[in-house]
This record gives sequence, C-alpha cells and structure tokens, in this order.
Amino acid sequence: MKLDTKIVILLLIATITVTFSGCVEETKVAPEPESLDNYTTNISAVNLTLLPRMENGLEIRIVSFSSIYMRDNWDEEIQEWTYNISEMYYAAYNLSIKNNGSDVINFKVNDLHLRAGDQLFNTTTRKLYNSSMLEVLADLGNENRIEDTTLSLSPGQTMNGSVVFCVDSLYDRSFLLIYNATPVTSASFEESLEALEAAERFNYSVAFGVPPYRLHRYGDSYEPGRVRSFTWANWVNRSIFEFFKTADFETLQRSLPDNIPDTETMYAIRVMSERNLTVVSGNRLLVIDDFGEELINKSRSSGVAILRNQSYESQPEAIEMEEAIEIPQMTIPDATIVQISFEGVLGWDMSMRLSYNNQDTILDDELNIVLARYYDRKFIS
Repeated sequence: MKLDTKIVILLLIATITVTFSGCVEETKVAPEPESLDNYTTNISAVNLTLLPRMENGLEIRIVSFSSIYMRDNWDEEIQEWTYNISEMYYAAYNLSIKNNGSDVINFKVNDLHLRAGDQLFNTTTRKLYNSSMLEVLADLGNENRIEDTTLSLSPGQTMNGSVVFCVDSLYDRSFLLIYNATPVTSASFEESLEALEAAERFNYSVAFGVPPYRLHRYGDSYEPGRVRSFTWANWVNRSIFEFFKTADFETLQRSLPDNIPDTETMYAIRVMSERNLTVVSGNRLLVIDDFGEELINKSRSSGVAILRNQSYESQPEAIEMEEAIEIPQMTIPDATIVQISFEGVLGWDMSMRLSYNNQDTILDDELNIVLARYYDRKFIS
C-alpha cells in the first residue's frame, strides 16, 4: 500500500535545525584547537531511513567504545587556580573498516558523525590527555588515530583505528555513530551498552570485600556523611565518581579567594563486546580472544574477584602486599569487557589528596560479572 503523497513530501522536507557545539564548561564553551565545525541537528528515526546508504562494499565495525570526562580549575591565561571549572567530554570509537567490494573505496573521515540525542558531532583532532596512572587513557593513547581526511581502501583491505568526538555528556543510549548518514551499529554493540551500564551500577564491595571509601588515618570503614578532603576511593563505579565530582566542587566553592585548591577529576570507561575469552592461569590477569590477541595483560592488582557458585572469591590481602596472585584458567564465551579509570585530585601544595583507580570487569552473555580486578593508588602530596 502506497504512502500518501503529502506524507512523503513532508518527510523529505523535514526541517533540520543546525547550531554550533563544542566541549562544554560550567562557565564557558571551550573552543577546539582546530576550526570549530561541530554542529547539532534534529534527526528522527524516520529521517534516518530516508537518508542515503554508505558506499557499496564498505563495512564499518565498532571494535571498542570509550566515554571520557575531564575537568580542572586551572586558568591558562592568568596562570592560577580559579573557582571556574572547565569540563570536557569525549567519545572515542575504535573501528575496523573493510572494503568488501571489487573497487577502491575512499573512506572519508569528514563523513563520520556521532549522534547524541538531538545533536550531531564531527570528529576532532584534539589529543586526549595520556596518563600512565589511568589505564583506559593509556590504552587509548597507544591506539592508531585516524586523522587523514580521506583513506583509500583496496578490495579486501582492512584498516583499524580510532576516532574521537568532543561531545556534551558521558555516553547514553542515544549515542549513535553515523557514516554518510547511515547508522553504524549492531546488536552486539547495543548489548555492550547494557553491559557497560551493569558494570557502572555494580556494588564492587560485594566482590572485592572492601568498602568504597577509605578515610586517611581512620581505616576502611568510612561512609561519607559529609565532605572530607582526604577521602580516597578503594574501587569506583558511576556513583563513586559522582560523589567525588560533587564533593570536590563543593569544597572548591567554600574556599577563600586567597586559598583556592587545585581540583582535577577524570573518569574514563571502555567497553569491548562479543568476545570469546580465555583467562590464562597464572600470577597476572591475562585475557586473550579467539585470535590470540591480548585484551588484558595486567601484572599489578589490589584485588581480584571470581564468581563461583553464585558467590565471589576474592584475593585482596596477597595483592596489597604485592605478592603473586593465583588466577585459574577460564573460558567465557560471548563476553564483554568493561574497563574503568578514575582520578580524583583535591588540595593545595603539600596538602593534596590524589586518588587513582583502575578496574577490569568481565561480564558473561547474561550480564553477570564473572571476574573483576581493581588496582588503586592513594597519595598525599
């Protein structure tokens, strides 16, 4: 049955509203170092089905996805700490791009966009902060970054690399990668977002056997009833990150003008989905996929937890003493890896709390956390 002619015409001339967008701060918009050409567009699901398809034979697969939050209160122009907090959000996609056709295909980075709600963002060449203390950011820094405007792919050729978008928020279900107006998605990637949400909501005290917070000189039983400067995170999930984000901001706002503290917060998450994993037995967390690729290879841990018979076996004590750990051989089909890194810095010279956390979590196809590892570092400067 044919659609009414008027309906078709209305769909084809649907209004598209365009506004500029960048990395958002609480008090101003942080400009891109390159020309600012990010834009936002209202795009409905119906409109997407009417837009042109990507070039015949071009296959784009999402290998991993990362969402990153960074903020500080350092003013580059008067070179001092201020009350103003600059906030930046990034989304990074590691892609596998393949030419399945019989002719050369030109992959154009400028045709790649990220839809987030009613906004559409271009890729950015801005470099992400790389820190050896934050494992997610360190891994992203080691990836091949796709920056060439146009890449020619011969028939059968595959290229891997990452693209980064400067966005307005951490990930949500509205995030949709688009190439030449065609969605780049799959059922496995949608499931990976479910695993990511499950990992961020999980109370890791159940698995690791330690509380979420540690108060300096007062043991590990601290539950935050009020803001204290020297409070560290033992492990991290979304609620722990949100607590420090809010608490450190409140401390900053209460400070006197001649005694403004340094505050830095970073939160980075990464997800790799639909992998048949093998956890190699030994004294480190070594995880490989069907092709023998090392997805996790970590020698340092503060705790490891393994799900057995619906309860967790944890090994925190030996890890704290930097002793060898014992990880059994495990096979986990259709698994998802979720990695989380967190940095919480607050204070003044010689009186500063520095909290660093890194976690690796493996979920099965039913979103059960079957293995988790955390590594935390706590300092006072």
